[in-house]
Amino acid sequence: MHAIKGRFAEARVYGWYVLALLRPGVEVPTFGEPGAFTADVKRFTPDDLKIIVEEGRRQIDRQLADLEKNRARAATLLTIGLAELAVLAASANRIFPLGVPARAVWAVSALLVVLTIGGAASLLTSRADFGRLETRQLAVGPMPVLREAALGYAHAVGPGEETVRTRITVLRDGVLLAVIAALLYAVIWPFVATAKTQPDPAPSPSFSGANTCPVTCTRSSPDRPSPTTTATRNRAPTSATPTPSSLMR
Repeated sequence: MHAIKGRFAEARVYGWYVLALLRPGVEVPTFGEPGAFTADVKRFTPDDLKIIVEEGRRQIDRQLADLEKNRARAATLLTIGLAELAVLAASANRIFPLGVPARAVWAVSALLVVLTIGGAASLLTSRADFGRLETRQLAVGPMPVLREAALGYAHAVGPGEETVRTRITVLRDGVLLAVIAALLYAVIWPFVATAKTQPDPAPSPSFSGANTCPVTCTRSSPDRPSPTTTATRNRAPTSATPTPSSLMR
């Protein structure tokens, strides 16, 4: 197993897990290597060897159960991370008009959420190394079989413990990143809630030569006079013409 130690070991291991998404099946590191088992099992009685075998089986079963619990919690963390990313993306159009400080806080929060999603997804898909006892090798191995089985379980439980311990730490780091991202976004949330999105520019009126005459407007044909003009032309003059009888008077 590949172990990472020294300064910033926790951050480096988390980075390995995030990058493991790009290379499926690659071996991910742990924080330590299992100690070598050097005890002599020849001094144990058959009853003692049976106890070692049973305890080895129980320990490996517990390790596998812890792995499933870790994956279930990682799935929940992945859902939370995706929800946070959706909230950040929805508020992006309100963030950018607020200025550089708000943009920087939003960008850091988005980066932490992306790292959270990467770590959670890697816990679900990356390779998990556990010790196991090969039945075929045990069948063709040296005698007695019970002694070899006890020795095999004593060697097999070490890698599983390191794997479970590392994955629990990676899950804790992912939860911490998600919490920090939420707190950073909470700082700028009052400004985001009061900010307004930029309105779309109003469409300019088009001068395409279309008729702007109201609905009540009536259009007359150029060849046919309007009723008003016809009535004016047919109206009799108001002054009366003198008749001959009135002139004789």
